[in-house]
Amino acid sequence: MRVSSLDDEFTEIQESQIGATEKDFEAVLLDGCLGFGLSIGNAVLILLMAIGHSSDAGAGSLIAVCTALVAAITLRVGQFLTDRLQTIAGKNVIVYGQAASFTGALLLICFGIDVAAAALAGVGLVATAFLYGRFLAGLARKALALVFDVVFMYAGIMLLVLSQLAFWFSFAAVAVAVVLSVTISLLYSRKRYQLDDLVSARESKRRSIKVKGNNHTLLLLGFMFSAALMVFFVGFAVEIAMLAIGAAVGLAGILSLLLGQMDERMYKETMKKSVAFTGALFLLPVPLLPDIGKLAVLSVYVCVISLNIIVLVNAVVETSRFDMISPIWLFGQEGSVFFTGIFLGGALFSVGSLHFGDVQGAWYATCIVAVVVAAWMQIRVNYQIYPFEPVIETKLDEETRANIEHDGQRKTLWQQKRQLACERYGLSPREREILQILLKGRDAKYIMDTFYISQSTAKTHIYNIYRKFGIHSRQELLDFIEGMELPEGFGCNEEGDAADSD
Repeated sequence: MRVSSLDDEFTEIQESQIGATEKDFEAVLLDGCLGFGLSIGNAVLILLMAIGHSSDAGAGSLIAVCTALVAAITLRVGQFLTDRLQTIAGKNVIVYGQAASFTGALLLICFGIDVAAAALAGVGLVATAFLYGRFLAGLARKALALVFDVVFMYAGIMLLVLSQLAFWFSFAAVAVAVVLSVTISLLYSRKRYQLDDLVSARESKRRSIKVKGNNHTLLLLGFMFSAALMVFFVGFAVEIAMLAIGAAVGLAGILSLLLGQMDERMYKETMKKSVAFTGALFLLPVPLLPDIGKLAVLSVYVCVISLNIIVLVNAVVETSRFDMISPIWLFGQEGSVFFTGIFLGGALFSVGSLHFGDVQGAWYATCIVAVVVAAWMQIRVNYQIYPFEPVIETKLDEETRANIEHDGQRKTLWQQKRQLACERYGLSPREREILQILLKGRDAKYIMDTFYISQSTAKTHIYNIYRKFGIHSRQELLDFIEGMELPEGFGCNEEGDAADSD
């Protein structure tokens, strides 16, 4: 019989996360910031070195678009091979594949085969995500945020430095960083962290949150981020363009670190719902500005979109941890959508930018098309993720609260009705836990604090429960459970009853 309360259990889960205590500092720094952070940053640096090494801006944009496509395909293939990649042999394939990808990319850059080098860098990025996926999902939330902030700060600072160096000095610096990150990855693959059990692809699919807005958000951010390619078409040398991107990306990491000290729920929700507005605000004026103005506005734009991406990748890992989904499966699914957005946007902006010098109207038309597409996807995001109102009720009248608390304390009959509803409508394990909390009169803030999740994740799970039951509010939830008719012979086992009563 289970005697511990839900609060005690969740506190124990939080304390078991890597980075929740000071003793985990070395693991977060070495395997998180250096192992994962350097590897992801190195993939970006190799890509930009390949672009800078190309003959012109058109060739550079082609390299970026091809890399996004390769990354999307590799991620999707990895998703289909989730069960095989989660074996010992699969882990070895990932870790050695990462080393081979980065090493091969550096060699190809030496021989001027830039497209293939960038493609291998994309494969190395995917291998890194698959290798460190379970480790990232095991990190405490603040530690996870720190790791991704470091990724952006490292990439930004390195771009600032490399843009001021000759090619071979830049190549040597990146090569040293690659050797360091690959070495740490090889050592990491032999460590024994107390991570969650592996989840099969089939079970991950069953537990995944099926909300159309998730894919629209990923596609939207990838599409908008690809506008960074325009920096290479504004009339400045490649070194200046890399300097601008480096400053923008590095500043995004610093700002994310500072904003994490504030009420992150507020700024994350605001950013997520305003991506299209950001695009309109910064992209539409660009064709009318002088070259220096274009570069400045695009740099600020890249910084803002990068902030959104930091929020996005944190949310993806949080989903893997909270819903107990295989990181390989989830990264493969959602990462492929994100890079597909970069591929589509990169194709659009590259075609429009190539006409910049000859046809001003083509450039402006490209920005208008991008903003219209972004606005359409933003509407889908804002109104399809949580179409029911109110999904989260911030205030409850006393009568409703009293009813909720009363209903939440009912014994066998109430527990049987709730169990029947969970089984009949296919609620996931996490949704069942959240339903139990809702029926006890707890609000969304309690759910967020108890599970240590973001407002977006809490809202998504509450909405999913409402959607499955076909209801719109908390009062309707009470009425729905109350109205369940138990079939003859239906009952809870003793363990289930004990688990449901605190």
